[in-house]
Amino acid sequence: MGWLVVFHLFGVIFWIGSLLLIASLLGMVSDEVGVAKERFILVASTLFYGGCNIGGAVAIAFGILLMIAHPVVLHQGWLHLKLVLVFMLLIVHIRLHRRIVALTDNPSSVTRVEFRVIHGVVSLLLLAILALAVLKPF
Repeated sequence: MGWLVVFHLFGVIFWIGSLLLIASLLGMVSDEVGVAKERFILVASTLFYGGCNIGGAVAIAFGILLMIAHPVVLHQGWLHLKLVLVFMLLIVHIRLHRRIVALTDNPSSVTRVEFRVIHGVVSLLLLAILALAVLKPF
């Protein structure tokens, strides 16, 4: 079971780290012009497909395996709330993907505030998920 936790945490770190980095990168796009703006978007897109998607898939797959290996946890309230927060993180993930696709078509539609909000939301979700997983309050 220890290795399941290791790979689950690896996926979470990879996923969240990529989401935070992409939000930071895209927040800087509004200050750039021309080719630099397009390169920021290309780097964010590459990181999304190579980091966010893989990290998210690893985190979710090993999280499911952990629940299968330890089914007692399925009856605990903290896990239910954690899963709701993970679902919210998936919504942010999808939203960020849609914004990257939209920015590829129209690089001038970026706003710094939007990506600061996304960065903040991801950070708060991470904090809440960690608190639930470590403290198991319910």
